[in-house]
Amino acid sequence: MIEQYYIFYLNNSIKLLLKGEMLELRQIKYFLMLCDELHFTEAAYKLGISQPTLSQQIRVLEDELNTPLFDRIGKKTVLTEAGALFQQYALQMVHQMENAKLSISDLMNQHTGSLRVAVFSSDLDYRLTPLLVKFHKEYPKTKIQMLPSNNILNNVLNNEADIGIGLAIKSHDLLHKIPLYTEAYSLYVRDQHELTHKKSILPEELSTLPMVMYPKGFIGRDLIEAWCETNQVSLQTIMETGSATSLIQLVQENIGATIQPSRLIDHFRETNVTSIPINNPPTRELGIFYRKDRYISTAAHSFIKKVVELLQ
Repeated sequence: MIEQYYIFYLNNSIKLLLKGEMLELRQIKYFLMLCDELHFTEAAYKLGISQPTLSQQIRVLEDELNTPLFDRIGKKTVLTEAGALFQQYALQMVHQMENAKLSISDLMNQHTGSLRVAVFSSDLDYRLTPLLVKFHKEYPKTKIQMLPSNNILNNVLNNEADIGIGLAIKSHDLLHKIPLYTEAYSLYVRDQHELTHKKSILPEELSTLPMVMYPKGFIGRDLIEAWCETNQVSLQTIMETGSATSLIQLVQENIGATIQPSRLIDHFRETNVTSIPINNPPTRELGIFYRKDRYISTAAHSFIKKVVELLQ
């Protein structure tokens, strides 16, 4: 009961301090750096200040909050329970300040700035390229970075990307998500292949084919491997590459077949490659997501809208 009262008291004290603007942003940044380093000398060095100055600023912060934020145990520095709680508010405060700066910059500079989009590097490249051209014509001052990734969710959560486009995620307290579509995978073979006459192929028939695939660890490959395990299918992979273009080229040269999303054939209609539906195929659900607490610029909202229109 006493613990609960203490946390309630501290929680409200922090809110009052933040609302009353008694804390300086400089103190907050000092505090957060020390949270990261848990070493006064290292934190002071990275901040470009002296260790006594950092110690004095942390003491001022603790006096204002009327509670210790760090325990000094010999040479070790550890967060107290109060420190861990205050860290959550401090991060929110810094994020809100960054959001305010971005919002004002967006307004004053007519959509200059950058937009970072995490996407797995495979067939989506082909679908998004026309969108990038259209987006640039509408927002020529916005720099856009397409970041190939196999860990899109963490890229967005860790603020390494503003937007993520990839496999749909479950509900998450920190994220807005927009479902795009669900897509089946198909078998891709050369036009002259002995299977091109088939209207569909059984999962067990895949085991007899030499395959060219993404390396394990790629999202598409791991998804297919999980499906294979469920369906007791063992693929004979004879070559691996991380590029959809090179996989299709290998299929064109009759090195092997591959398993790829069904819509990918739309981008290779002029090649001598055929897609064959798989009975009870692997499927993937795609979505777009971004943090709720990050400022999303006008250009970014436009980009999201264009992605939804294109892929849905």
